[in-house]
Amino acid sequence: MPRGFRPNRWRGQNLLLDQSIADRIVGDADLPPGANVLEIGAGSGVLTNRLARVAGSLAAVEVDYELAAALRDTTKKFDNVKVIRADAREIDVPLLFEGAPFHVVANLPYSVGTPLTVDLVRDEYRPLTLTVMLQLEVADRMCARPGDMALLSVLVQSFAAARKLFEVPPKAFWPRPKVHSAVVRLVTNEVEADDTLVKAAVFLARLGFASRRKMLHNSLAGGLRWESERVTDTCRRAGVESSIRPEELGLDEWKKLAEAFVAEGILERPDRE
Repeated sequence: MPRGFRPNRWRGQNLLLDQSIADRIVGDADLPPGANVLEIGAGSGVLTNRLARVAGSLAAVEVDYELAAALRDTTKKFDNVKVIRADAREIDVPLLFEGAPFHVVANLPYSVGTPLTVDLVRDEYRPLTLTVMLQLEVADRMCARPGDMALLSVLVQSFAAARKLFEVPPKAFWPRPKVHSAVVRLVTNEVEADDTLVKAAVFLARLGFASRRKMLHNSLAGGLRWESERVTDTCRRAGVESSIRPEELGLDEWKKLAEAFVAEGILERPDRE
């Protein structure tokens, strides 16, 4: 880390310093031999230096000029590491590994962790796995099960199997954040981002979670501008009880609802995501 460096809170720069946590992340990533790895928000380089020892090729992305320069210096002993000074949201990922399969292992900045993860799992050229550290609340939503589901749960789980691995206390970082973190592992599937039923399920989930405290038929009726009875009948055909709240529905139920509502014709272009 460069001498005198001051983290930028606006960028969510809480740098991982705990080497044992970095070791555990790399171990739990379960990378295959020779894996192509993308690290986003490489920061202090604690995780970078461990990944360099197990990856076939490592692209370490860091937006901060000072940190990127320090990373180039500390990783010059590795011939499989490329440090990229860039905003991860603007890089052309397929070019990094020439279209070959890759994995993501990262301590994601709090400020962009959620949208980055969603974009990565939905991308046409998506990673095989993501082992990422996020704010605990976000990690819990991504990995939630029926009873605690959220819109983020539906978005992520439509494209990946999600599992929370372990929690990380604030003392593992500098500066210490005010919240706890957690490491999650996502194993992506091959569902296309423009799959009609997935888009319909996400559209319905957006309507449902827009009024989280309401029963499902009230949320959907208001969002679709349908009569409540019509929504109830459509839910019944899907085999879903319309009087429950949206957080109680699992991914399978949202897909069943999508089939039923698409059959009604209302979601022929469910692309309002």
